[in-house]
Amino acid sequence: MFLHLLNEDQKAAFLTLAQRMGMADGEDDPDELKALEDIQLQTSIESRAEMSDVLGELPLEPFVSSNDRAIAMMELLIISYADGYLHEAEAALIGQIASAFEIDQDRLNVMAEWAMDALDLKRGGELILTSTG
Repeated sequence: MFLHLLNEDQKAAFLTLAQRMGMADGEDDPDELKALEDIQLQTSIESRAEMSDVLGELPLEPFVSSNDRAIAMMELLIISYADGYLHEAEAALIGQIASAFEIDQDRLNVMAEWAMDALDLKRGGELILTSTG
């Protein structure tokens, strides 16, 4: 939703983080896979990150400003909630990134609520688009 506001280095780093988030729960959930496809479209990055990058150090350095960090966190939360729940491994990864980004629990809770609302709105819009009448 806000990925267009990131620069190219941030988009590439975010795609790596997104792939890591998608793998965190160890499941290939169709909703999470769709969320990753949407991210690739939004960032205009056609290829996936190298697996060594996905499994390596978290690429957090490109996210310098608080807005950059908020965008990354909100978009990661959308991925983590795409399948309807927050898996323990996803929560741990979110916590690690939030700590590195200096996002406190209150702000993180607001972002999580926003992410769930954004997913609800997206699903509602998709229902409208696929319904007839």
